[in-house]
Amino acid sequence: MERLHVPWMFFGPTGSGKVSQARKLIEDAHKSTITYPLESRIFNVGDNYEARVLASPYHFEIDIPNLSMQDKQIIGELLTTFFSSGDVLSSLRSSTRKLVILRRAHSLSLPAAIRVRSILHQFVLPPDAAGMLWITAREMTGPLALLEDAFVRYRMPRMSFTDWQQQDIPEPLKTEIAWDRCIGRIERVQEIVKFFPSGNLPSWPRRIQDYYDEMVEMLIYQAMSGKTPNLTIVLWIRGRVYQALSLCQTGPEIIDSCAAALQRKYELLEPQVFWKAMRSLTSTEPHTSYRTPLSLESGLLNLFDTIRTHAKRRLEKPLPIQDERQSGMDALATNSIVTAVATTAAPAKTTVRRRAAPRKTTSTT
Repeated sequence: MERLHVPWMFFGPTGSGKVSQARKLIEDAHKSTITYPLESRIFNVGDNYEARVLASPYHFEIDIPNLSMQDKQIIGELLTTFFSSGDVLSSLRSSTRKLVILRRAHSLSLPAAIRVRSILHQFVLPPDAAGMLWITAREMTGPLALLEDAFVRYRMPRMSFTDWQQQDIPEPLKTEIAWDRCIGRIERVQEIVKFFPSGNLPSWPRRIQDYYDEMVEMLIYQAMSGKTPNLTIVLWIRGRVYQALSLCQTGPEIIDSCAAALQRKYELLEPQVFWKAMRSLTSTEPHTSYRTPLSLESGLLNLFDTIRTHAKRRLEKPLPIQDERQSGMDALATNSIVTAVATTAAPAKTTVRRRAAPRKTTSTT
């Protein structure tokens, strides 16, 4: 049980297995197996605010982005309720401390982090404390810097390709492309093998990364098409922002994903244009709001305008962007963008269409 009495902070990139590692430590300590998916419970805190929490027989998990803009009001009261109440966690079979995992804690606001710091001193750090707090995060942020000295860091490395090839998986999945598509996570291969035991896949599962790659590529082609922009591009960008929000990503995650996609598509831009475009993204204020995501729209619009203004050469494959209310415009031609996600998520009345018959794709993971 010693590991359960240590405040861990799990660091690593998207998909590196931070939550999986935390759960494995819990299973090892209890010499048991947690059943998935975890049970979902609703707690009423504050002014009848409903917070959804995942529960196992041994711990609770709180996904910070699920608290939306209310994290600073809710997180303190929620943790206090867990750690101070005698019955709220009575079903948990922990030893002496009530274990809570804060997932995606890089999304914590500064006021929320201050409240978490107070909770640590009251319920976690004292030797006879009643609670234990673990954190998973993708990067160190300003708010997390207020908490890091109270935790032991556990950095999640990505499995190397050499180690990947030594795993007990079908030969077709020991390739470098399989390692890249599964982000070096062996449990993703295990899920694939359930449906394709031979390892021969008809097509790779879609990833959120693929969505951003195709969206940024389309934006680049449109910006360099030489056509005079109009309000259609604004409506298209708004649709893409709402789609990204539907993937349960925060504002910083959306901008970071766009910057990563731009880096992967660097060959489409001249070096000086690439750096100007990257600078336009890094200067964006990525506030998350489902009602008025204007800062995110502004960031993508600035990216479009930067590329359109500074690019000297034009690409040969212009991709006209269409608003469905303008039925007289040409249909959209694109490689493989918005197949599963894009057709369902955007509240804005925009759509993307193809000239050719769409290719068969699988759902986004």
